[in-house]
Amino acid sequence: MMDSLCENLVLARRKMAAPMNREGKKLALSVPAKHGQQVRNSLQTIGLYDSSRRSKSAEDGHVVLPVLDLGQNLEQKLRDAMLLENPVDWKIVQIQLPASKKNQIISPYQQIVSAIDKFLRDHGGAELMEDLRSDIPRRWERHGDLVMIDACFQNPFWRQYGDDIWRLISEVLSCDRLAQKGSIASNGYRTPSVRLLLGQDGWVEHVDNGIRYTYDVTKCMFSAGNVTEKLRVSRFHCENETVVDLYAGIGYFTLPYLVHARADRLHACEWNPDAVEALRKNLRLNGVEDRCVVHFGDNRQLCPKDVADRVNLGLIPSSEPGWETACAALKRCSGGILHIHGNVETGKTTPKSCNNCDESENVKCLNNRTENEIDSMKVSERNLTNSADTCSSNSSKCSDLSAKTQPNSTKEIWGDWSLGVSSKIRVILERLHTPHIWQTKVLHIEHVKSYAPHIDHLVVDIECRPVPG
Repeated sequence: MMDSLCENLVLARRKMAAPMNREGKKLALSVPAKHGQQVRNSLQTIGLYDSSRRSKSAEDGHVVLPVLDLGQNLEQKLRDAMLLENPVDWKIVQIQLPASKKNQIISPYQQIVSAIDKFLRDHGGAELMEDLRSDIPRRWERHGDLVMIDACFQNPFWRQYGDDIWRLISEVLSCDRLAQKGSIASNGYRTPSVRLLLGQDGWVEHVDNGIRYTYDVTKCMFSAGNVTEKLRVSRFHCENETVVDLYAGIGYFTLPYLVHARADRLHACEWNPDAVEALRKNLRLNGVEDRCVVHFGDNRQLCPKDVADRVNLGLIPSSEPGWETACAALKRCSGGILHIHGNVETGKTTPKSCNNCDESENVKCLNNRTENEIDSMKVSERNLTNSADTCSSNSSKCSDLSAKTQPNSTKEIWGDWSLGVSSKIRVILERLHTPHIWQTKVLHIEHVKSYAPHIDHLVVDIECRPVPG
């Protein structure tokens, strides 16, 4: 009886040129339905059951069980699995069975690959080789009805199909517009290199923390990675305050200051004409245009002076070119708070800083910082709260201790960078407002996000006040 089964198996194998034929049929075992569960258990035990497909009831009282094609070993493994009586009614078949529930979830990438593979077969029979498959996008960003894919389809092969490929992808991803992202242009505006593939324009709308942002993805960027800092700004109490945003962009921080922090007046400085267009639209969208003055151009020339209770410097990797402009914007009589962004390398040492040392002495006071002061910098998952700079005012005690300034933790490096920024800000303020003396104090350090390797995006809040007398 077993010979009959093996003959059927050999016949089926001879008919099979590949595990799947052109109709998508694969190897399966048809057995009487009353023995179906027992055979299935046996096949699973010896690893021959194909769990990627579901079994199926046949009209002749049989059940069809999907099996794996193990080539030369298949006959012997089937013999080992045949623990039932009367195998006469068993037969090997090629059949297309539905995918198992586990395999019915197909990723969008797999859907794109399948759609392109079918498209190529329908248009000349070209095979989707590995080099072409690797040219298909795996990641994309969705902005409403616009999807922006990463750089892909670089192979000249795709050019012959024109926009058909773009229409195919837009159909799979259920979008009306398609764009392709490139690198950021180094033109001072950080203009994204984005090409619109399908659609008439690149304007999209994004809602973040109840704030509506609209912008053209081909001309401006939306910095989603700054969400923690935008949420923190939203919790500020800026009623009766005048705020200056030196690098306003499309309004990443301008809008949280106006919508949630309730700033009385805000001066937004921006020199990218495309960002300014989006900024003005966003002010109107959120109904706060009456409390904002937009200064289009170089903030070093246009930023108002002696007006601000608070200045935001949201530029990375460094906002240092705007520090003097920010200091000049603070109110001369009462000062204010600076929120200074910067990227800090945590993989190498930095000199410690002292607010009371002269700039010529390179702010390297270390002897006066104790372990308790370092420990007082309380670190949470996203922020670090720093005590005031307690270095001695006696600059003669400062010395170059570079050989002994190896920080042993990330929080020390953050603290050292913040104290260094505070010292430089104090020097700038006293130079701008000679002969008045100013005090600067680190209020808070916010860890926004990290880059690899060992680069942290931080924001330090520095309180700046003139000393009476």
